[in-house]
Amino acid sequence: MSDLELTLLQDSSAPPRTYLWWAIAATAFCFAPFGLVAIWFGYRSLRAFEHEDPDAAQRASRIARRWLIITVIVGFIVNLLLLLIFGFMGAFST
Repeated sequence: MSDLELTLLQDSSAPPRTYLWWAIAATAFCFAPFGLVAIWFGYRSLRAFEHEDPDAAQRASRIARRWLIITVIVGFIVNLLLLLIFGFMGAFST
């Protein structure tokens, strides 16, 4: 391959997903402590790609996705437990 072809291949590579907006939504609606970690790694993925470090961007993207999944699962469990606890305490009775 010529240098021009390599340059075109490198420039056409798409940035990895940052999961930043999903992490913000999960932080707001699910479980904030873990959601902040997902936001941080999403931001790091974005910055690494801007600094032309695709390996670090891809790695941070995978970590952001992992923390996003953890945030949603833990948020669901915590909200379900709170609902059950308040239900047993009679908070929803008329």
